Formats: sequence, structure tokens, C-alpha cells
Amino acid sequence: MVPLDYASAASPRIRIGFRWLPASGHAAGTVLAVEGGPGFATTGTQGAYLAMMGPLKRTRNLLLVNLRGTGNSTVIDCPGLEHAGSKQYGQRFNRLVAACGRRLNHTWHYRGGGWVHASDLFNTAYTARDVSGVLGALHLGRVDLYGDSYGSWFSQVFASRYPGQLRSVTLDSTYQVLGLDPWYTTTVVTARRAFEHACRAAAACAAATGGGGGAWARIGALAARLARAPVTGQTTLPDGTRGTVTVTVLTLVNLINNAGFDPVVYRDLDAAGRALVAHGDGAPLLRLAALSLGFDDTNYPLPEFSDGLYYAVGCTDYVQLFSRTAPPAVRARQYAAALRREPAATFAPFTLRQWTSLDQYTEAYSACLRWPSPARLIAPITRKPPLVPRRLPVLILSGTLDSLTPKLGGATLVARQMGPSARLVTVANLTHVALQDANDACPASIYQRFVLDPGNLQHENASCAARVTPVHTVGAYPRHLAGVAPATPAPGNVAGRRARQAAAAALASAGDELSRFPLLDGNRDLGLRGGTVTFSGNGLLATLHDVRWVTGARTDGTARLDPATGLVTARLAVRYGGGTVRLTARWLLFAARDQPAAIAGTAGSRRLAATLAAP
Repeated sequence: MVPLDYASAASPRIRIGFRWLPASGHAAGTVLAVEGGPGFATTGTQGAYLAMMGPLKRTRNLLLVNLRGTGNSTVIDCPGLEHAGSKQYGQRFNRLVAACGRRLNHTWHYRGGGWVHASDLFNTAYTARDVSGVLGALHLGRVDLYGDSYGSWFSQVFASRYPGQLRSVTLDSTYQVLGLDPWYTTTVVTARRAFEHACRAAAACAAATGGGGGAWARIGALAARLARAPVTGQTTLPDGTRGTVTVTVLTLVNLINNAGFDPVVYRDLDAAGRALVAHGDGAPLLRLAALSLGFDDTNYPLPEFSDGLYYAVGCTDYVQLFSRTAPPAVRARQYAAALRREPAATFAPFTLRQWTSLDQYTEAYSACLRWPSPARLIAPITRKPPLVPRRLPVLILSGTLDSLTPKLGGATLVARQMGPSARLVTVANLTHVALQDANDACPASIYQRFVLDPGNLQHENASCAARVTPVHTVGAYPRHLAGVAPATPAPGNVAGRRARQAAAAALASAGDELSRFPLLDGNRDLGLRGGTVTFSGNGLLATLHDVRWVTGARTDGTARLDPATGLVTARLAVRYGGGTVRLTARWLLFAARDQPAAIAGTAGSRRLAATLAAP
């Protein structure tokens, strides 16, 4: 138990919860992990942290601390926000945020009477003090601190205030506490570059677009198309049922932002946008929007995620486009003036109002306008850089596709602010939170070696970071089998073009479903243009029945993923107008550009041997 208000001897006390996982062998130290959000319970990510540690589990304890306001700590429960639904922006939503702040100010009493002005007491400085107290009470000595996303923001604060309790610090997908830009303009700058790279680096997308360039211009054309006429239609929802979805320019803004932590958007958006703009085919875009927004823009319920804590931290600690100490009416005028002053092309092809109207859990541009004014402001960091002593090694991991907490002006600035003991490692082709990406073998190896020997950080071999394989960005979404790029003939092939088109459609069907499974609500999905898919073995086996990725080709069979090697083995039969192709194909889930899928089978009585860019 700790004081809610450290500044008052009459403060009520709140609970700080944690989970202790001892090393499986002789313990040589402890890893302290802190989740992000803000609002996520650290204990809810236990599986990912254990995977991140790998063999370190034998010699390192793992301590998971739930920050004040979430998990099994005293939780912030704002029912309006918890049940706000999917429209997480606009005036109605902002009123729910304000109501949450008022609720916090009428929840606890000081001993002897009087409401606690608690809307500014879930600040990061107090949270760091809580965690310091937990470490002291457990008598752990110096620990290895790991923080991801907001957890890395917290970790900067903790390390600057309590460096003596730390042996090492890892900041995964971090952004600056000092000098934070309230516009977050590096997000769109990074997104422009990232979408270009995601297409150029993928063989299928590069081939379909003449080299992969112009991706952001294509997004601009899609934005203009949606501004003229939003797209509405029936599509597959994340729970495997059918429903109606509308895609607007604001939907596209949210998809662009989601890409920073969701590689499925990088995989699908370019081709889905081209299908709509060039051919009037909205099916791929509708399905992507339903999946990404259904998963990425839906918050977990309490206690795993506290919506109230997200705003209690964001509206208190994060810099805003208005003065946090001003009354709401003044804030509104300041916010409007900021919008007028900012160059109109900052977020092009989107307008300032389109961009700032995005999901407020991505960036709270306007959500804090009516949050209660603070009784006092407690700066997260009070010292000037360098923020940590030279003896404390700091590993910073940043993915090149992470536009949510970009390297540009974010991780690069944090590395300078932390001081000469910090090292920034840029990991190619990964999105937000490198050590929770499915393609995390390289950053995991770097992290594990760092924890074993923090003093060797500056000499650590991080060369694998430049070689992480790219996202398998889709080349095209044709509507009919005739538009599918055929698999490339290999020695011994006698199957014709039509059969190789059918084989390519079959592999696209399987690869499509393997990419979608992590975001689905259950173990069932529907094919892009029909058919059903079921998953078993925690998604390691996909069974396809009559799946139509394009019209004119129906695929049945299985695709099995070996989690130890990343090898996918697909055994498929695809029926089309010219007959049936039966094939076995193998590819690596994270194959490099020069590692295509290998296809062997028959097209009627003809031998099929071919290759295809790994789907």
C-alpha cells in the first residue's frame, strides 16, 4: 500500500499489485518489466515477457508490476469510457474523458475530510515512486528494467530518479519525455517513408508497382477517392461473421496510424487501395478496415486495460496544444488557434482536422480539453541530460516501421538525453514494440545478451538488426483468376499459365489467412470472396474449405506453421475453370526477398513445379 497523494500525510492509501516469477534455476538477478498504454496491466503481458527472456528465465527472476490505476493495483474505473464503443473521438467522447476526470476527483477522501483532487495523482513521477517502493520492500538489489511503449517513457522517468536501483535499462519503442512534440509530426514523416519501404522491400509489391515507389502518392489517391465517396459494404468481421462496414478518410487516417504497430496494415493497404482506386473493388479495403479497427481500436476490459488511466496519465503528463492549467473555454480557443497556425500540409494528403480527429487513444489531440485543471504539476523528469549516470547501460530498440514511437526525433533524441551509456539499435522492418513482434528473433538475441552482460553494450554485435526480413506486402488484389500473376515455372514444369495462376491464388489464400489469424476474435474466418477457414493448435494449422481469394478459383486444404522454424507447409487443391491443381508448397513465414515459396504438384496429368514470392 502506498499514499495516493505523496504530498499529504492525510492521504488515503492505494494498492500496488505485482507478480513474482522466480528463475527456474539459480537466480543471478531480476528483470523488472513494465507495460505501456498507459493503462495496460503488466501482468496481462506475462507470456510475451517470458518469451522475450528466453533462456534468461533459468537465471533471472521476473517481476511484473502493475502501475497505479490498472491490473491488480487500485484500478481506475470510468464506466463511460469503458463502455464508449468504437467511436473513440469527437465531442461526445471528449465529454466522457472529462467525466472520468471529475469522477477521480470525487472518489477518495483525505483523512479528516475533503475530496482528493486525484485527476493529477496518477502521474508518472508518483508511479515511479510506487515502483521504487516495491523494489525496496522486496530487497532485490539492482534490477534490469525493461519498458515498452509508455513503459519505456516510465522507464526514462524511473531511471532518472532512481538510478541506484538499476543494473541496466532497456527502452523498447521509446519516445521522449523531454521535448515531446504535441503535434507528433514525426509519425506522418515516418509513415510516408515506411509505406514506401514496405512495398519496395517486398518482391510481390515491387513487381506489381514497377519497383515499389510512389506508395504514399497511392495513399493520397485513395484518400481523395474516399473523400469523394466513402465505401460501404458487407465484409468479414474479426469474429468470423459478416457485417456492414464503412471506410471514410478518417478510417484511412486510423489505418495509417495503426500500421505503426500492426504489420497487417503494411501488408494489405497498398494493394487494397489500388484495387479500389483502379478497379472499383472495395472488398479488400473493407475487410482490412474491419480487421484492423476491430482489433487495434478496441480496448481490453478492466482489469487488463484501464481507459481512465490512459487519460489520467496523458492529460497530466503529456504536452498538449493548449495550456493544461487554463480553464476549458480558454483551452478550446488555444487549441483552435494552434490548428490555424500549423501549416496545412503538415499531414498531407490529410488535412489538420482529419488527422487530429483520429482515435484519441493513438494521440489525444483534443480529448484532454476538459480534463480537470491540475492542483499542481509534477514534472516527470526534473534533471537535465544526461539523465542517467555513465555506469548505467541503456539499450534502446527502435523498429524502422514504427511510426507510433518513431526513431526520428524520438528514439534518437532519447539516446542523446539518456547520456553516453545509451546505445540505439535500429531494427529493420519491425513495427512498434520490437520484442513483441512475431519476427523478434534478432532483437530478442540482442536483449538477452545485453542482460547477461550490460557492460558490453557498446561492443555488442547487433548486425542482425539490419537483416530482419521484410513484411510480405501483397502485390495485388485481383478480382478474378485471370488477373492473378502466375507462379514462375521451375525446372521440370509442364503446367500451363492458367494452372500456375490457380496455384498462385491458392498460396495467396493460405498466406492471407495466416496473416489474419493473430487479429481474429476466434478460430474461424471467411475467405475474401467466400469460403470458410478454421484454425486449430493456436493458429498453427489453418484448414481452408472452398476459399475464394479471387472469383473463379476455389481452394481447399491445410497450411501448417512450424513455430520453431517459421516454415509453412501448405497442402492445397484449387479448382478452376480449366481443371484442378493439387500442390504442396513450402515457405518461411519471415522469408527474405530471395527466398520464394517452392511449389510442387500436378495440374491434371501435367507436372507443376514453380516458385512464388512468399505470401
